[in-house]
Parts: sequence; structure tokens; C-alpha cells
Amino acid sequence: MSPQQVVAIRYFLINRGNSRGNNNSKDGPYIMSTFPDADQSSNTLQQAAYQLASCTDQIFLQIKQEEALTRIIDRIRTSMRLDALFKTTATEIRELLNADRVGVFRFTPGSGWDEGEFVAEDVIDSFPLAMAEKVYDHCFGSQFATYYTQGRVQAVADIRDAGLSDCHIRVLEQFKIRANLIVPVLKGNELWGLLCIHQCAHPRRWQLGEIEFVKKIAGHFAIALQQAEYVEQLQDKVAQLDRAKAQETALFKITNRIRRALGWETICETASEEVRHLLGADRVAIYRFNSDWSGDFVSESVADEWKPLVGVSATIADTHLMETQGGRYANNETFAVTDIYADGHTDCHLALLEEFQARAYLITPIFRGDCLWGLLAAFQNAAPRHWREDEINLLVQIGEQLGIALQQAESVRKIQAQSIELAQTLKDLKQSQMQQIQNEKMASLGQLVAGVAHEINNPVNFIHGNIRHIDQYVKALLALIDFHQKQAAESTKDSNTYKEKIEELDFDFILEDLPKMLTSMKMGAERIRDIVLSLRNFSRLDEADFKAVDIHEGIDSTLLILGSRIKDCGGQRVVEIIKEYNDIPPVECYPAQLNQVFMNLVSNALDAIEEAIKAETPTNETSTDCQKHKIWISTQVTGQEQVEIRIRDSGIGLKETIAPQVFDHFFTTKPVGKGTGLGLSISRNIITEKHFGTLGVKAVPGQGAEFIVCLPIKLKSSLAAKH
Repeated sequence: MSPQQVVAIRYFLINRGNSRGNNNSKDGPYIMSTFPDADQSSNTLQQAAYQLASCTDQIFLQIKQEEALTRIIDRIRTSMRLDALFKTTATEIRELLNADRVGVFRFTPGSGWDEGEFVAEDVIDSFPLAMAEKVYDHCFGSQFATYYTQGRVQAVADIRDAGLSDCHIRVLEQFKIRANLIVPVLKGNELWGLLCIHQCAHPRRWQLGEIEFVKKIAGHFAIALQQAEYVEQLQDKVAQLDRAKAQETALFKITNRIRRALGWETICETASEEVRHLLGADRVAIYRFNSDWSGDFVSESVADEWKPLVGVSATIADTHLMETQGGRYANNETFAVTDIYADGHTDCHLALLEEFQARAYLITPIFRGDCLWGLLAAFQNAAPRHWREDEINLLVQIGEQLGIALQQAESVRKIQAQSIELAQTLKDLKQSQMQQIQNEKMASLGQLVAGVAHEINNPVNFIHGNIRHIDQYVKALLALIDFHQKQAAESTKDSNTYKEKIEELDFDFILEDLPKMLTSMKMGAERIRDIVLSLRNFSRLDEADFKAVDIHEGIDSTLLILGSRIKDCGGQRVVEIIKEYNDIPPVECYPAQLNQVFMNLVSNALDAIEEAIKAETPTNETSTDCQKHKIWISTQVTGQEQVEIRIRDSGIGLKETIAPQVFDHFFTTKPVGKGTGLGLSISRNIITEKHFGTLGVKAVPGQGAEFIVCLPIKLKSSLAAKH
């Protein structure tokens, strides 16, 4: 029968009973024949109607309770939050039972059921909130907890007539309770809390159906608690897995950082910092044993609010560790202490730990090979701390990695100890390189001397060849003068003889040729002077190492010295020098070294042109093209307070793959025996390191190469900026 049908019957019977034998009623004859006495029948029918109405109320209440129970069960299955479940259920129970307050009370764990608090409630506005207060009932734990654990239910219609103890009544009156229904909430076999229904405005008799309904709710609360515990355990396992994964990742990072860092101090700092942040500890420190088994803190990472120990604390003389040479740590044991005041430490040990400001600590040994080297310690200073197993394992693994790092650092020290021999080898290599450089310098000097010798040879040969004639001329003139003097003394002799003597000496030619010869000798001497001056300008041996000079003079001196190579084979292969000089101020530099650079660059240009000529000229033939091969030299001032010198040739050029290597030591494109591969390397070193400039190259195969030199005009300013 549906609730609607029950209501209809209830309404019909009550109204029929109130009509009391109305013959106009359609059903009147049936009721009269059923009940001989009309009044008696009417009373009986009315009583039955009221009883049926009471039954229907019970049915309605039972239906609502079943519906509410179904909803609560559904929430338990779907909800992971107990607080929301308790709050929603309390509201629904209060409205269903028309109570003044419904609350979920939880006992404080470890309190012996003498105290607790409401974790959820629903109360009408006119009564105080129970969740705002802690509940202390020191009678409950000793007198009632056992009964509630066994499933006892308390239903009090009026607390004033229930014979409750005074302490219990005071607790109930604190929340304005007049009647209450208390059902235990069990978590397994343990009394977790109570489901409380309070009537505050007046007494109330609790119906059996209400009690059973609340018991069912409490039973499902127990299921929810177990489910929540299972979820919590599952979440704990997931959290443990997450922590393990995070620690594994962190350990990998720390290990890599330790392995990458070769310095022991850097290794210690890295390990201390990473471990402290990973464990969330107040301090992580590395402790090293001395030879007498005293010790010192050598590295630490500490939070700002705690005093440092490294460099502050004196050497620690722990008598136990000194007597046992490391104690338990020598046996590779790890020691974890939750609270130093609850672990049975001696007074002297406590005093030492208090100096460290430690309340809890975790210590693992550090071994170097098989020998105990020191300790890795994590301290919790603010409060006690229970060290988890995964945290202990992490510290142990870091300690092992520090031991490996110690051996690594020891290997590095051995390598450093062997560095003397390596340094000597490097010194010998450097000496060899310097010898090669010196050879290159000597080769350049040889070119210079050959050029100078060639240039001086012509005027010297001229002077040397004419000295014989001058000697003859002078002897003849002297003889003529002597003869003339004698003729003057012997005026009687024939003057024809004097004329014949003059003609014999060709005196007129001597008078004409002697001034010319003297002029030629003068020109030769001046040529020698110019060459020597150019040689002096090039070498700058008689000047200061550092000064401001005219760059053009150095370039011209270089070209003069290399003149024999520029005009090769009697002018058959003339290399044209095209100068594009712009006005530039004196440049602060090391002139002799800079001239060496110009010598190397122009010499390389001539070498490239010679290779190009060989490639162009068939065997046993001579090229007559005197204008084809050129060297361009240009200078200009750039906008960055720099001078730019460009030296370009029309030689064979360079391959793109070779161009970046031309400045490398010992790299050369010349045939064996014609180059050491140090000329350009030395040149770049002079430009970059001595003058803080740049030397670059642009080259295209078959189209020559261009070297670009950039120098600061004010070298002193560049040196100051560099330093």
C-alpha cells in the first residue's frame, strides 16, 4: 500500500466515525448492520481510526528514516571527507527527528575517553554551539566507556529525573541539554566517539524507532571511519612513494653535484645544503675526526634562527668517542634520536647537545675506504622529531656518497702532487715552442738581412768598382801636378812636353768624370744611409719598447726591406704595391713587435703571389705580365677610437675550411721546409695580447686573401679598461 493510499483511508475513516450514523451517508446501512449499537460502533470506529492514524505516522517516519539512511549510505560510499559527511548527516537527522541539536563527538586519542570535542553539529539558533568548547568529563572514562564500547545506548527523557551524576549533569547543562540520545560510534573494536541527539527546550521521550534509526546511522559511521582509515593508509602509502621518488631524484641530483665538484669544500657545502632542505631539518653538519678521535665541524647548512657551529665551536672532545675510537659509528651504525631528554643521555652528553641547540638528531658515519673519517648529522632544534625510515636511508646514502667523494678528492690531491712533473713537461714544451718562435723570428731576421744585403750590395759594388779608377785618377793628377811644378821650375824646357803629358793623362776627361764619380759615390752613400735608417726604423732597437708612432713609417720600412722580393728576377715579375693611406694619428704600440706583424703579413702575401705565379706559368716559360699581381695596403680610423690596417693580395687565396686554422700553432699551408706555422700565430698573439686588438682574415680560393688588423689608438686607455 502506498503512502497516498494510507492517507486516503485514514482521512475517510476519521470522517466516517465523526458522522455517527448519518443515514444520508452512502455507506450508512453497512456500518449500522455491522455495529448493532450506533454510538458504540461510532466510538470503536473512531478509536480504530486514531490508532490507524498513529500507525500511518509511524509508517511515514519509518519511510523518511529509510530514505535518509539510504542517502547517508550513498554519501559514505561516495564521500572521502568525514567532516562534510558528519555535518550533512547531523543536519538531516536533526530535521528528521525534530531535535534541537545533533552532534558528532570525538574522543581525544590517548585521553582515556575523559575529554574530546564535537567535530560536527547542527543546532537551532536559540541554543549555544557545542563545537566551540572542549568537553572534559572525568567520570566517563572510568564509569561508562567500557559499556559504550560494548554497544550501550543512552536515552534520557529528562536529565533531572534520570539519576545522573552531578559531574555528568554539569557537562550536559553546559550545552542547555534537557533530554538526550547517545549512541556509540565504534572504529573496529575501539570507541571512537558518540552520536548525540539533544532536546534542549523540554524533556522528550525517545521512541524505539528513533533509537534504532540513530543506531543504524552510528553503525554506518563506523563503516565510514574504517573506509576513511583505509583511504588514509592508501594516501600514506602514496605519500611514501612520492617521498621515496622525490628522495631518489634528490639523491641523484646530490650525487651528480658531488661527483661534478672536485673541491672537497664545495662537495661538503653542496651536500649539507641539499640534505637540509630535503629533510626540512634545522641543521645539517659534517663532522671530521682528528687523529686523537676528537673532532670539528667542517661544514654545515643551518637555518637563520640558529647559531652556526663551523668556525665558532672549539674542537669537540667527546670522551666516549675518543675512548672507543668512534663508538657505534666505527661499526657503520646509524643513530636516530627522537628527543634527547627521553633517550637516557648522560648529563655531559646532554650539555654538549644543548650547546648544539639540538632536540632531536640523526647521525650516520662517513668512511674513507675502510677508515671512519667523520659523521654526517641532521639536527632538529625547535622540537622533538620522529625520523622516518626513508629519511634515515637517505642520510645513509648521502654519507656513502660523501665517502666516495672523499676518495675522489684524495685522487685529485694525488694528481695535484704529480703536477710538478707535468708542470716541468709543460715548461719544456713551452720552451720548445719558444724555440720554434725564436726560429721563426730568426727566419724573419734572415729575410730582413738578405733584403738589406741585397739593397746595400749595389751601392757598395758601385763604390768598390770606382775606387780603382779614382785611385788612378788621383795618381795621375798628382803626377801631373808634380810635373807641372817641375816645369814651372825649369822654364827653359819646351812647353810642348807639358801639353803632351796632359793629353796622355786625358786630363779633360778626368776633370769631367771625377765630379760625376764623386756624385755617384755620394748617392750610393746616401742610399746606404737610407737603407740603414729603414732597418733601424723597422727594428726600433734604439727606441723605447712602448711609444706612439706613425704606422705608415713601419709599413714603408717593411716594404723597403722586402724590396728584393717585390722586384724579383730583374723586374720580370713586378708586384705592384698599392697604398691607400688615410690620415691617422700616432698610435700607441710596441713598434718593433708591430713591424714584425707587418713583415709576416706582407711576406705571406708575397708567398701567396709566388704560388699563384707558379700555378699560372707553364714549365720553362716566363711570365711577362707585370701588372697582374698586386698587394693593397690601406689604413683608416674607425669610429671606435681604433686604427684599421688592411693588407690584401692577389695570390692563390685560402679554402673556407682552412681559413679558421691559419692562426693555430704550427699550422701552415707552405711546403715542408718553407714555414714553421708560427708566423701568423705570433702575429695574432702580438695584436691580441700585447695591443688588445684583433687580427682576422677574409679569403676566397683563387682570389687572394685579406688580413685585417684593428688596433686601439690609445693603448694605455685600453690597458686600464682591461685591468
